[in-house]
Amino acid sequence: MPELMDPLAAAFRLDGSNGEAVVLVHGHTGNPAHFHPLAKELNAAGFTVTVPRLAGHGTSMEDMATTGSRDWVASARRAVNDVSDHERIHLAGLSMGGLISLVLAAETGAASVTTINSPLLVRNKKFYAAPVVRFFVKKVEWPDDGEPDIDEEVRPYWLTYPGFYTSTANGLLALMGRAVVAARRLEIPSLVIQSRTDETVDPRSASILHRLLGEQSRLVWLENSLHMAPLDRERDKIAAAVLDRISQR
Repeated sequence: MPELMDPLAAAFRLDGSNGEAVVLVHGHTGNPAHFHPLAKELNAAGFTVTVPRLAGHGTSMEDMATTGSRDWVASARRAVNDVSDHERIHLAGLSMGGLISLVLAAETGAASVTTINSPLLVRNKKFYAAPVVRFFVKKVEWPDDGEPDIDEEVRPYWLTYPGFYTSTANGLLALMGRAVVAARRLEIPSLVIQSRTDETVDPRSASILHRLLGEQSRLVWLENSLHMAPLDRERDKIAAAVLDRISQR
């Protein structure tokens, strides 16, 4: 197995006491480190929390370039299977992880599903040209904006790749389409969380998802968080919203 970019990028599990489990799925180019604060909050409330490392993530961009949407969904599915002995299982994901959660919700019999800054629309319109661009542009690197403006206590968890190979964008596009179909068919309690100031995802994505998920859906807006919201200033608001949703029967 390729070497982890950091020990915090490893998959982890926190066993709980209430007989219910939450599977937290990270996003495209992300890793389990992004969910450490939220996982601890949910576990303190009695939930077993498992955070898988999706195939090709948490190691290197080159490793990720050998994987695609089927591999990422399979990684999350295995994590759900690992907690199948629990009375109820809740799925939640950041960005692409939210899309994967939607895709798996019906198949796995999830009791609820939560998306956090999950894209159906993105701000950078060049992204939609990825199926063609990948033949001319091998990879894209994120701009170097310096250290993130977040609290010192969560700074160690801000780990991500410096960019991505454009070939992997096809997998994300495919999941966007699959998530739309899945959301239309779901009839379970759902929660859509979205940052209005998300620098990556067009916030209109949340309104679309909320509408597709129907009457059992709740929409929560974050006013002062960037795309990596679980590590940003409103992470306590996210934890409270998720706990409130998954605690209700």
